[in-house]
Amino acid sequence: MTYDLQRLEAEDAITRLLFAYCEGIDSGNLDDTARLFADGTWYLDPDTPLRGFDTVSRFLSENVILYNGVPATRHTVSNIRIDLAEDRQSAAAHSYVVVFQAVPGTAPHIMFQGTYADVFARDGHAWRFDERRIHADGTGDMSLHLRGAVAQAVGAG
Repeated sequence: MTYDLQRLEAEDAITRLLFAYCEGIDSGNLDDTARLFADGTWYLDPDTPLRGFDTVSRFLSENVILYNGVPATRHTVSNIRIDLAEDRQSAAAHSYVVVFQAVPGTAPHIMFQGTYADVFARDGHAWRFDERRIHADGTGDMSLHLRGAVAQAVGAG
């Protein structure tokens, strides 16, 4: 068996970026998540591109509801597939995401399920998000997470 150290290092760095996105939101450190898009674009849906730190930070601070400093969410990412380009300067990733929420006084529930379609670029030795597209295939009660969201039944996304 031959190991490709450059591929393994790229996959590790990209996986860490996937997790950093989740950790930033779940911990209430929304600017940590926004920094991931300093040179990238985050698509909540095809018609809502958010580009750069300032735009993403503003969206998160204006829309994510915090409870004692955190949104009471747990983003779980699985089924991660990373396709590294031949030149090792870009990569595409596809993963599943399920978001649980447990707001004080309510039962934990699945608030979102879907996929992330990501494109990454390598700047020197560091990897970064170039693009993230979020695709919902089921949403629950998002009204306790995002201002202006409506409660929906799971599967209605």
